[in-house]
Amino acid sequence: MSTKGTHIPEHLKVPFAGVTPAPRQETGQTLFPTGNWRTVRPVYRDKKPPCNHACPAGERIQGYLDLVKDKKYLEAYALIKEDMPFPTITGRVCYHPCETACNRGDYDDAIGIHCVERFLGDYGLSLPNDVVKLKAARPERVAVIGSGPAGMSAAYQLAREGYQVTIFEGQPKPGGLLRGGMPEFVLPEEILDKEIDRLKALGIKFECNKWLGKDITWDDLKSYDAAFLGVGLIKCRKLNVPGEDTPNGVRYGQDFLTDEAQGRPHSIGKRVAVIGGGNTAVDVVRLARRKGGELVMFICFESEVDAPALPEEKHLVHEEGGTVMDNTVVKEILSEGGKVTGIRIVKCKPGAKIPSEIEEIPGTEDTIAVDDVIVSIGQYADLSAIPEQFRTERGLIKADQYGRVDGNIFAAGDAVQGAGMVVQAVGAGHKAATNIHHALNGHVFPDPVEPDVIKIDRLNLNYFRHFPRVPQRQVPLAERMGSYVEVNLAYNEDEAVAEANRCFSCGTCNACDNCYIFCPDVSIMRTERRNGSYFVRTDYCKGCGVCIKECPTGCLEAVPELEFTDGVIRMETAFATEIGAHGRQREELFEVIGEVLD
Repeated sequence: MSTKGTHIPEHLKVPFAGVTPAPRQETGQTLFPTGNWRTVRPVYRDKKPPCNHACPAGERIQGYLDLVKDKKYLEAYALIKEDMPFPTITGRVCYHPCETACNRGDYDDAIGIHCVERFLGDYGLSLPNDVVKLKAARPERVAVIGSGPAGMSAAYQLAREGYQVTIFEGQPKPGGLLRGGMPEFVLPEEILDKEIDRLKALGIKFECNKWLGKDITWDDLKSYDAAFLGVGLIKCRKLNVPGEDTPNGVRYGQDFLTDEAQGRPHSIGKRVAVIGGGNTAVDVVRLARRKGGELVMFICFESEVDAPALPEEKHLVHEEGGTVMDNTVVKEILSEGGKVTGIRIVKCKPGAKIPSEIEEIPGTEDTIAVDDVIVSIGQYADLSAIPEQFRTERGLIKADQYGRVDGNIFAAGDAVQGAGMVVQAVGAGHKAATNIHHALNGHVFPDPVEPDVIKIDRLNLNYFRHFPRVPQRQVPLAERMGSYVEVNLAYNEDEAVAEANRCFSCGTCNACDNCYIFCPDVSIMRTERRNGSYFVRTDYCKGCGVCIKECPTGCLEAVPELEFTDGVIRMETAFATEIGAHGRQREELFEVIGEVLD
């Protein structure tokens, strides 16, 4: 609608903004080029993709997938390094909760995010120098206890801020859980060492064979400007059955893996009982098979489907020749002359998920001959060096919501939140480092903001074709079992780009040009075809909603014309007459109103 040529009765010449046209033809044409009947307008507002939201490390997954689509690998690597210090590691060992949350999983198959992450990590590790930029050096010294994923993540973020960081590690080699809990065929030692070298290049110092409580005291920590505790869960839980104290043949899962990684390997017999149902138990089974175990049993009281190990991990037990014995309880470890000879077992009813739910089935007792028993039922923290007032009843470190334990001593990771994933420890270390930075600068700790996480029902799926997920290749079974060769292979460039192209770009502009092309009034403009470079010429927008309907990613939304609240940035408008508005016509409208009222 246009005001040109419109006859306006005298009694309607009071210019209520947004209701009647202006009283003069020439002024009205300037103020309302396409009429004034719009009730809603399109507003671009970023939502949070579910993959980003589910990532404990806060990786901007949609952002780096979008860059990989355009083969901008350096920019993508630089973006992921903002939040993740070692993507080449998490791309191998992370259990990718981001993929579980991926909207594409409700359409065909979730994006292989961890495979693209590994591609970027390997790309970055191949560069002669890292892309990380350090801020100006600061005099404050920060001590980090533990070189696991939480400790190294905190150290990385603090080093980027310019702090002088020293990591203290009890083992002879740094890496913590990343070295002691990840077999060579899962995470090659060469990769871990290269990532640690990158941290050293940032100025982070590593001091090994230094234990909290033995070589470093609580008072020593207080002599630093700040300290971070990333001690992890390093003590193995006992089974507490008769015969567990047999001197030869009884080992514990985490110790078994750590000794192997730290150059203290153990020989094993042909028949091995691995007791436990988690991912560590799976790794022990796989390592035992490579060390010559012919019958390696994965024994858990849960049903196989309920065992806490991830499905892809349990699949590897079968694939690599392990024997699953679920709904089975080990009652006793048998021995002769101080050497393990067997185990006594009993079957239990399906459905138990915690030990207190176990119901044994009478008459199902049996004895199995074994050479070794490896107990892998979990770990707990060694907090003997931490003052008692800073421990919880569950045997964890007592920290507030910001990670503060005592003064400027902070803590995070498994020893605070309980057993979790590597990526959770990385994210917790990052958060603690941020809060240490705030504490050292006298800032107020920021409160979390609840994001708008976009779901699949807010996307326009008409623009997305079905594409199968690019599978991750693996070393053939015959080749892997005779060595410690890494099993999972990396995406090549074509595979990484193809998989990134499957991303919906949920809730964020991906420069598809739909709003620009479909607008019937040429109200959408852009300076260049680039994410977020589009803007609305509200003088010409009628509020028809075509651009919103045709937006594939759900980043455009209809906002009522008079309800610009809740964080929406006010755009220019012909109707903005109130004080403080940003409409370019406000002054002209006041001038017209004044003339009429006079």
